[in-house]
Amino acid sequence: MYRLSLALVLSLLFSAPVFAATPGTQADHDALRKLKSDVTVAANKRDYAALQKTLHQPFMTTLVTQDSFTDFGKLKDYFESLYTRDMLRMKNVSIAAEADELSQIYQGTFAVTKGSTKEHYELTDGRSFDMDGRWTAVSLKENGEWKLLAVHTGTNFLDNPVLNAIEKSVVWFGVGGGAVGLIVGFVFGWLFRKNRAGKSAA
Repeated sequence: MYRLSLALVLSLLFSAPVFAATPGTQADHDALRKLKSDVTVAANKRDYAALQKTLHQPFMTTLVTQDSFTDFGKLKDYFESLYTRDMLRMKNVSIAAEADELSQIYQGTFAVTKGSTKEHYELTDGRSFDMDGRWTAVSLKENGEWKLLAVHTGTNFLDNPVLNAIEKSVVWFGVGGGAVGLIVGFVFGWLFRKNRAGKSAA
């Protein structure tokens, strides 16, 4: 239901003349810049209490992995799982976000912003990756305060360093598995020939 409501809001914002974008006030743009900064700082520090304060209730977020969340507890669990999972376990993650231009503000209540990210990932195995991303955010002003209502992030899924690392891991796993198979086959073949030779001598 919330997804449908958000889609309806965005459709109205971009289609109805009454919802034409306005320049907005300097105070609004300053507040939106601070909101962007507060979100990234809280995420980088894993300060979930501060991060939750930046989000509207309800909210929607789709992360670079295309996992979507509307529940903050599940969003927190996702972030923490990055540091405990078996494959590509993170040691540190830092993200810097920049807006392409001033936010488009509608009716003084909704703001639509898009921009880019520079993301740095450090793994527990010593490897590190730098990745460029894109984001689009919708913010909502209530009681004089801007909150993040929805955000969608993404990256080039055809060419990024994390994907390349996974591909290399799969290749090396396949090569290693093939080598082990050859060794096992050689050993069993040798034992089989030896056993046949012993029976022949008897």
